[in-house]
Amino acid sequence: MGLKMTELLQIAAHFNLKGEPYSCEGFGTGHIHETYLLESGDKDRSRYILQRLNIHVFKKPESVQDNISRILKYLKKSGGEDHGFRDLEMIETGEGKTAHIDREGNYWRCFHFIEDTITLEKAENPEQAFEGGRSFGYFAARLKDYDPRRLHVTIPDFMNVEWRQKQLAYAELTNPGQRLKKVQPELKRIRNLSEIPEQFIRIRQALPDRVTHNDTKITNILFDEKTGKGISVIDLDTVMTGTLLTDFGDMVRTFTILGKEDATDPELYDCREDLFGGLALGFTEAVSAIITDIEKANLLLGAQVVIYMQAIRFLTDYLNGDMYYKTAYPEQNLSRTLNQLGVLGSLLEKEKLFRGILDRF
Repeated sequence: MGLKMTELLQIAAHFNLKGEPYSCEGFGTGHIHETYLLESGDKDRSRYILQRLNIHVFKKPESVQDNISRILKYLKKSGGEDHGFRDLEMIETGEGKTAHIDREGNYWRCFHFIEDTITLEKAENPEQAFEGGRSFGYFAARLKDYDPRRLHVTIPDFMNVEWRQKQLAYAELTNPGQRLKKVQPELKRIRNLSEIPEQFIRIRQALPDRVTHNDTKITNILFDEKTGKGISVIDLDTVMTGTLLTDFGDMVRTFTILGKEDATDPELYDCREDLFGGLALGFTEAVSAIITDIEKANLLLGAQVVIYMQAIRFLTDYLNGDMYYKTAYPEQNLSRTLNQLGVLGSLLEKEKLFRGILDRF
């Protein structure tokens, strides 16, 4: 990660920690920010998460920090401990700021480390899917009265399917990676799926704006290591105005399959009924007091449009010469595209089955 521990400890000293910082080492498997586990104190050890924000992905880090600060303050007032949840706690600098800016212009932030928790790479059983859905649903429900218009846009058009379609069309027209001939079958499949974004665009104006997480992977939930219950939602960088449909949709995309986005075996991107059932029950139970009829009726459309968008994003990057996503081999973004199209195909095949599951709740 580049920096020596002495340099990291100097940065850490700018935050209001308990005692003197004495250890700071790389932590976790995140791909966006540089993350460290920081320790301070003498007899009573305190642990923190120290992060250097990726300002190439988040070009307005001050907006990211302001959003997170506002959300956490609001959640603190609304409670959550009575349901067994623990929210992130941001540590301010000695100047009362939410971030320290070093001499090179890097943004650093610090959170309390939430002890006795684990993260999961994927949902392996319905119980874990239930806890993941419940955690993200409860996060949305607690923010039901927070005005989403107060939040900054941290990544413009992040869940805008029309904009994603335009990006793909431009990549097709310009063909900067000289790969257009290779992807004609995939482009045809995407065109044949155009009814999905058209449906979503038609109903979008009827959907209430919500404060949404926008990156609802199971890796962004902390689970109690003893009970297995979800107790904290993390990685709030993309919290913005959105819809319940797309938050639920990204959970379906990532919770219900056994493979990762790079998996090439069709069996690994088959949407599993048991995992979908656990997720759907946990999420709908948590949002039951706030979800509207039109939201509930279109949750499955949310899943379809999110997977469709992700397929477009991978294919666009492939046509552009792999400029956005990290790749380990030349055809990886094309493999990821095929993966997402496979997930979407599985979801469409089981649409009647999954709609029946949702209708139970």
